[in-house]
Amino acid sequence: MPERRWPPHRPYPLDSGDDEPLVDPGRSLVLRLLALLGAFSFLMIGLSSLVPLLRPPPPPPLPDQRDGPVV
Repeated sequence: MPERRWPPHRPYPLDSGDDEPLVDPGRSLVLRLLALLGAFSFLMIGLSSLVPLLRPPPPPPLPDQRDGPVV
């Protein structure tokens, strides 16, 4: 019986004649949630860098009254 290794060198291995089929275990739930959290964090960082560009510019400063002539 040949030694089984995972992952196989082909994406879909040919039938080797064994009774036990090769099953792709996929990613665990923890890794999927971690990837989702990373994608969400990346999106939030991108949006937070765009928010200052979308805000209206601040109004021009008012002239200081102390600089004018004293009446």
